[in-house]
Parts: sequence; C-alpha cells; structure tokens
Amino acid sequence: MKSEFNRGYTVYKDGKKEPFIVAPHSGPALDVVTSRDDHSETVASLCWKRLGGRLIVSSMPRERLWGIDFNRDIPKLKDALDHFNIFLNKEDVNKRYSYMKKYGWVAKDENDYEKRLKIYQSFWDDVSKGECIIIVHKAFPKVKFIPSIMDITTFSGEKIKNKLVKEIVEEINGKYYYFLDKITDDYKDAIIYESKRMILNILRIYKTLNYDKIGAIFRDSLKKDLEKINFYGDKIAKRRINDNLTPHNYLEGVKNALENMPTPQVTFENAFFGDTSFGPKRKLSPLKNKTIIQVEGSGFLNFWHPHIAAEMIKDIYEMLKE
Repeated sequence: MKSEFNRGYTVYKDGKKEPFIVAPHSGPALDVVTSRDDHSETVASLCWKRLGGRLIVSSMPRERLWGIDFNRDIPKLKDALDHFNIFLNKEDVNKRYSYMKKYGWVAKDENDYEKRLKIYQSFWDDVSKGECIIIVHKAFPKVKFIPSIMDITTFSGEKIKNKLVKEIVEEINGKYYYFLDKITDDYKDAIIYESKRMILNILRIYKTLNYDKIGAIFRDSLKKDLEKINFYGDKIAKRRINDNLTPHNYLEGVKNALENMPTPQVTFENAFFGDTSFGPKRKLSPLKNKTIIQVEGSGFLNFWHPHIAAEMIKDIYEMLKE
C-alpha cells in the first residue's frame, strides 16, 4: 500500500489502476455535528480493501466557512468574499442555504480563496484520473429516505446505462433480501430516533414548526418527510399531520408510515438524483468516457453494517464491469 498525504485529502494506492473509491465528505464536523458524512470513509475503505484501486479520502470539513465541500461548484471570487461574513455571523439562513446548495466554500480574502481553490482543483485532478469512480456518501436515516437503505445515482444520463443499473439494483435486493428483512425493525428505530433529533433541533432554534418561521434547510427536510408520510400513512395519520403539525403528530405520522413501508432496499435515484453534485459534473467531464456511481448509504447501514454496505457496493461494481 502506498499513501499520499496531500493538503485536504489522502490518496491510498495498492497497485491496481481501478476503481477509484472516493469519500468527499469524510472530514471533521466543525461547528455543526451533522456536517460530515460520518462512516462514509469506513465503507469506502472496506470497499477498497475488497476491490483495490485507489481510495481518496477528504480530510477537510465541508462547512463552507471552515473548509471545502468538494461535491459543490467553484464560487466566483466576489461571491465567496461577499458571503464570508454571512456565514461567520450566521446571518440570513435562507441566503446561506441557497449558497450551500451550489458552491463549495467562502473566503476571507483573495489569498484564502486561492488556497481553497488549489486544494479543490488538486482533489478533483486526482479523482479524474479514474475511469470507474465510486463516490461514497451518507444519507440521514429519515422518513424521506424510505424505503432506501442505499440509494444509487449515476451521472451518465444514458437510458441504457441507467436501465442496466436498475437491473443490477434489483439483483442486489434479491441477493440481500434476508439481511434486509432481518434489519427492518432496527432500521425503523434509527429513523424514529433521527426524526426526534431533527424535531428537537428545530424547536431548539425556532421554538415552532411553523413553515413561515423556520429556516429553509429544516423546512425543505420537513416537507420531504411529510410527502413520505402522506404516501405511506393511513387516513387518520395524514389528516392529523396535515391539519395540525405538532411534534407529537409528526412523530406519530413517522411511526405510522414506517408500519406501512416495504422492506428496506437498495434503490436507484429514489431520494438523491445528483442534482447538487456540481463538483463531479464539472471536474469529471467528459462523463461519457467514465463510469461514475454515487452511493448514498443510510447512516444506519454505514454505522451498524459497514461490511455489508461495502459488499453491496462491490457487487454493484463487479456487475457493472460484466
């Protein structure tokens, strides 16, 4: 094994050329406890031990003030400078959210901007050397993610390739059905605990669940949860939550939706579509010459069963090669 310790990330090599397994959000969680894809690097490293190739692991915080989000785009210098104090002083949550959805960092001055840009370019220059690239993330075990235990995204845009990935996903669900069925209750418990954490966090900050009074980040997440509750929940649960959104009614709605959900499964673009993955889209072009899959593994799976998560990804890769 050969290790290359670069500023902002590390590259591990074992002599094989492919695949490239990448954990872009594995850096420390500074300021905000949920600001990293925890255990994504664990799953990525276990994949690499099984498949070989290169493992590229970020060591940068993804919070825009503290580091770099490699999955987002390059900001213009003026935008990065203009937003620095907004992030520093935690001003205008909607403006911060809009910026975070598109751009990878803010900067104190031009020198700070150039340092971060150099790290960003160097990271993607190393990743872009691969022809088959597996990007590993973590998805919160929230009700909006059900029935996914792992969600797969591609950047190809080709119907034939997407059809192939869908067929592979179905094979994976068949192969791991007994495992998925066995962990269903634990998975539901993880979603309930995460739902409680989110509600308590909203109430801590805003003292209310009123859409007009909470920030866009929480508002969007809550709305996506409610969509799934309305899809899986029964009439009573839906009526309660739509007529009167209280913490109690929300959590009861989550439990009701979980009672009616199918067995957890690997999915293709169920909750994630790569629409904010501006970094890979910009820096890995031309995409037609590469096979790129993005893996959003449930935080429950990444933490409790990382070896199974790695086996699933290995199987997907090997089926794609065939």
